[in-house]
Amino acid sequence: MFTLREISKKDLKIINAWRNDHDIINFLGCNFLYISEEIDENWYQNYLNNRDKNLRLSIIESDNNNIIGNVYLTNIQSINRSAEFSIVISNKDYWSRGIGEAVCREIIKHAFIDLNLNRIYLYVLEQNTRAIRMYEKVGFFVEGKLEEAVYKNGSYHNTFVMAILRSNYNKDIQNNNK
Repeated sequence: MFTLREISKKDLKIINAWRNDHDIINFLGCNFLYISEEIDENWYQNYLNNRDKNLRLSIIESDNNNIIGNVYLTNIQSINRSAEFSIVISNKDYWSRGIGEAVCREIIKHAFIDLNLNRIYLYVLEQNTRAIRMYEKVGFFVEGKLEEAVYKNGSYHNTFVMAILRSNYNKDIQNNNK
C-alpha cells in the first residue's frame, strides 16, 4: 500500500508543485503563498540542519514508488516530549483510500514507541470535517478552538487544536489486545 522514507532533495520539485496548488492548500491550515523552488531548497536545507527537532517523511506508493504525500513531526521538544503533527496526501488520485489513516497510525506508533514522545498535537481547520473524523478515529481529541485564526479565500476560519497522549495510545493498545 505505502512506505515511508525521509524526504530527499529529489522530492522537492513535486513538493513545490503541491505547495503551489490551491486545491491542496485549501484543506490545510496554512495560507496559500507562491513558493519558489529556491525557497523550498532553503527549507530543505534548514530541515537537514535541524533533523533533531523535525521528522519529515515522504509517503510512497508501494506499487509504483511514486511520492503521494508527506507526513511530518515538527517542533520536537525533548524536555516536554511533544511534537506537532501534519500530514497531506497531495496526489489527488490517492484521496479517500484510507492511506491517511494508516500513515497516521504508523507515525503515532513511531512517535510514542521509537521517539519516546508523550504528546502529539495538530491544528486543523474546523470545516475540514473529514480530517477531524479521521484524527478522532486514530485517537486525537479536540483540546480547543482558535477563533478566526486563519485567513483563507477572503474570510477568517476557526481552527481546532487536537492532541493524542501516550497514555491514551497505551490504553487503546491494551483494549485492542483484550
